[in-house]
Amino acid sequence: MSLASDLLDQAEMLVTREPENPKQASLRRAVSAAYYALFHLLAEAAARQLAGLCGRGDAGTISRVTRAFSHIDMKKVSDQFGASTLPVALQRPNEQYRCPVDLKLVAGAFGSLYQARMEADYNTGEPVTRAEAQKQIEKAKDAFASWERVKDTSDARTYLACFSLWESWNKKR
Repeated sequence: MSLASDLLDQAEMLVTREPENPKQASLRRAVSAAYYALFHLLAEAAARQLAGLCGRGDAGTISRVTRAFSHIDMKKVSDQFGASTLPVALQRPNEQYRCPVDLKLVAGAFGSLYQARMEADYNTGEPVTRAEAQKQIEKAKDAFASWERVKDTSDARTYLACFSLWESWNKKR
């Protein structure tokens, strides 16, 4: 099992841990784990892609590359792909980019889960319900399934490359 899959399993375990009167800590951690499951799925895929280009696909290199990804940069990229917007350097003149449906779902889920995690971790004045936590877990599961269908496409490879190249590619020319 990968860390991403383990985190998704943990989220599901936490949301059902207390059958009656679930603890806020369990529900909040479930939402956070759902986000981190998708984060690690995508960060590891991006790291494998980048490390592979360098001819260093070993576990140590992949781990070091994974740590270099910024959550906020990944969210920016995801927000743009979710809106079918490519970086300026990748846009073709007079052509509107159309993000594939599965990639759009993954990107949208990343942005939404990022926000849900921030709320769960930092907005402790508002309770998290079991239904809301389950909704976030389902969103992560759907994103995992969509990623499986789209991960070997050029659009997915571009999405992953943007995690490390967004600022350079998105500069106005």
